[in-house]
Amino acid sequence: MVSLKKSLRVLFFVLFLIPVISLSLIFIYFLYDTMLDREMKNVQTSLAQTELIFNNTLRQVRNLSDRIYISKPLQNVMLKKYDDIQQVYSDYSKLDYLESYLHSSAETGSFRIYTHNQTLLDNQFIIKVTPNIMAEDWYERARRIKGQPFWIYKQDSISKKYYLSLIRSLWSSSNGEFVGVLVINVNPIPIQNNLSNLIYQTAILFDNEVLYTSDETISDSDKLLLIKNAKNPSFLSKMQRITFHGERVGIFTEMFSPENTVGLSFFISYIIPIKQLYNSIYFILVVSLLVIIILILLSYFVIAIYSNYINERVKKVQKGISNVIENNFEISSSIGGNDEFSQIYENLYEMSGNIKNLIDKVYTQNLEKEQLAARQSEISFKMLSAQINPHFLFNTLETIRMKSITRGEKEVATMLKLLASLLRYNLTVKGKPVPLIDEINAIQNYLNIQHMRFGERISYDVVTLCDIQHLSILPLLIQPIVENSFTHGLESKESGGFIYIFVNYEEEANQKVLTISVKDNGCGISEEKLAEIRKNLAVQGGGILVEKNSNSIGMYNVNERIKLFYGEKSGISIESKVGEGTTVFLKIYQ
Repeated sequence: MVSLKKSLRVLFFVLFLIPVISLSLIFIYFLYDTMLDREMKNVQTSLAQTELIFNNTLRQVRNLSDRIYISKPLQNVMLKKYDDIQQVYSDYSKLDYLESYLHSSAETGSFRIYTHNQTLLDNQFIIKVTPNIMAEDWYERARRIKGQPFWIYKQDSISKKYYLSLIRSLWSSSNGEFVGVLVINVNPIPIQNNLSNLIYQTAILFDNEVLYTSDETISDSDKLLLIKNAKNPSFLSKMQRITFHGERVGIFTEMFSPENTVGLSFFISYIIPIKQLYNSIYFILVVSLLVIIILILLSYFVIAIYSNYINERVKKVQKGISNVIENNFEISSSIGGNDEFSQIYENLYEMSGNIKNLIDKVYTQNLEKEQLAARQSEISFKMLSAQINPHFLFNTLETIRMKSITRGEKEVATMLKLLASLLRYNLTVKGKPVPLIDEINAIQNYLNIQHMRFGERISYDVVTLCDIQHLSILPLLIQPIVENSFTHGLESKESGGFIYIFVNYEEEANQKVLTISVKDNGCGISEEKLAEIRKNLAVQGGGILVEKNSNSIGMYNVNERIKLFYGEKSGISIESKVGEGTTVFLKIYQ
């Protein structure tokens, strides 16, 4: 027989350790893949941001070229033939906004406008074209493509420095005459500053040239590697591993073309040391692996302790069972602890006591059964008595009614019939709703009896303003109100008394409401008494103490029943004037 201790350890290895190690390896693989993918996406995001910043710089230069291109005063000066130098200086003074153009754009290092008009004077903006300039490819291309801007990396004719330049030809907006060629040199300082703030080394390439780089010490051989990488279309948007600057790196290269310009595209290369790229990934993977190993060892340590604990508890339970099997019922009451084994042992201890006291137990149980049977007989007898009494009452009333009919006392017989019907209804209804028409019929029986008692002193009418066939209501809600009208309002009235009962069912604030009003022309209620009644009606349970010694259900208790069954919004309200009468309203929201 394999012990529970060994079984637990085998189960630990088969059902826990092997699956956990397998899942951990899968988790580490996916974690590595996910983190690498995240790093790649971060690099792509940084590339996109760099592209956005650089493209914004080019856009600002492009916008400046548009402003110069449409400048009418500039066109007039460039096309005008001058005989007087003073006039040239005078017209140049009108072009002072060119200076503000230059200073308003940090992206612009300088701009030149090359003109064929030999009557003009050279300054920092306007330069007379020379045969050497006219022989340049960029100059001829600018004239050929008729004002479309393009980019070129060239040497400035004045400063003799190389710049990334936007070039476009200028043409008169009036007659289409050639004005000159505009060259705007991009200021490299803002671009260089942006690149220096990036995490990884970055280079911007154009036309087989490395224009800008975050590392100004980059060698010519490394530049050639960047250019070669940018020329290979299969490497675009993918990481290419090369040896760069004496170190293994990954290069990401993105190509983009500035908007609204023609010509060659730009390339942005991101240079990331392979070691730096993978260090953070390897660190997290090592930490994850260590955590998994620690958890596995901790789990094994816990399962070893727990299996030893379970094994000891099983031995104690086995010993107790062996004693009971050998008819030794004197075992200890507990083995300690608060687990299932403790519960099992306590049940075993209880079972041994039950066996020991079996005869007394059987005797006691038989005695209890006899007592229970006696109680059941008593209850049955009381239930039978409760059934006999109402039947006896109804049978007696029916006997009296038949004798009255025999003797010709039809009015007495009618009263007895109405009384029996009313009592039968009151005794048979429970606490559940009954058809409203049954409640109305019971009220009419009550009113008929009272009318026969009081004769012409009191009249009544029940007016239903709706179809009551399909409506239901709690029983015995209307009768106590009608009784109050007789007892407190009309009993002392010698003639002309009446009770009107109105039943209506309508919609109020998008909710159906059943309204039953009981109106009399009795003595009415004083203002002080009316205020007291309304106060008791407004307090939950307020009428119970008032009527605790009353033999009737009472108006307050009717109000409590309505509120408990139909909600606080439902209930009783009352209106009364001394000498004029009282009206009680029952409102039931459904």
